Amino acid sequence: MTNQIESGFIKDELSDIRRYRLTCIDQPDLALCAQFNPARAQRFKGSSSIDPRGHLINDGCFLCAENVQWQHGGAELGLEIHDLDLPYIAWMNPYPLLPCHTVIASAEHLPQDWRHTDGRPLSGLIGDLISIASALPGWIGFYNGVGAGASIPHHLHYHFLPRPSGYEEMPIERAAAGRTSGSTQDACYPIDFMHWHGSPESVLDHALAWLGRRYQDSRAANQESANIIACADHSGSLNLYFVPRDQDRARVPGLNGIVGGFEVMGEIVCSTAEEQYRLDTGDLNYETVADMLAEVSVSV
Repeated sequence: MTNQIESGFIKDELSDIRRYRLTCIDQPDLALCAQFNPARAQRFKGSSSIDPRGHLINDGCFLCAENVQWQHGGAELGLEIHDLDLPYIAWMNPYPLLPCHTVIASAEHLPQDWRHTDGRPLSGLIGDLISIASALPGWIGFYNGVGAGASIPHHLHYHFLPRPSGYEEMPIERAAAGRTSGSTQDACYPIDFMHWHGSPESVLDHALAWLGRRYQDSRAANQESANIIACADHSGSLNLYFVPRDQDRARVPGLNGIVGGFEVMGEIVCSTAEEQYRLDTGDLNYETVADMLAEVSVSV
């Protein structure tokens, strides 16, 4: 990460980030989170220069290795990852949510949409997410489906973020703690989700069995998208969260950004001065954020 900051590729060292804990007035043990991260407002503008060759690979996709050299003048470095269902390249995110925010993208230009994986089964997509998470204990990993927070919908990728020292559990993790593997949340969390806990192999088996039952009707699969979150601990256990989403509900009133995997875990990301003002004055609080998240909830 230090090299990518010094090279000028990473545009934000997170010096301006502020995190808010939003406690429920009626139930103080319940809380959601928000972070004010002003640099995130720039992420859709890209970080590229003009193609000196006069043509684009895959319309200039930011995650295609062929484009990276000219887009960032050699400042961006990637790490090849093999021994998974697909080969991947890990890239640092220029507008990170947390320090060392990494985007792990397929080496081949494949679609992010799980409904159009060119014959690749869902087991491969989730299996690779679980395998990477298992190799990075203590990190948060997630996949954003199309219409569920994917800002680059034309190239398959995951997000991985190491938890900074002292960073508390995410709200979805607290909601799932102590529950039977495979159960859903209750009224204490604003978004429906499925949760499995155990060895990576057993988690994958149970998750795929449930997904097979849910999406045996192709009409449901065509309408829905999802956020899929994987977090491993140092004992070898893994937690997998599946959050079904309606692909037509990527945004909610009152929030400038889109709702992706980090948001459904219970931490919304704010980037505008107006949002910061609302956080500082208490206008954005537990109740208003819970209502926002409930807007994107799809029943399990």
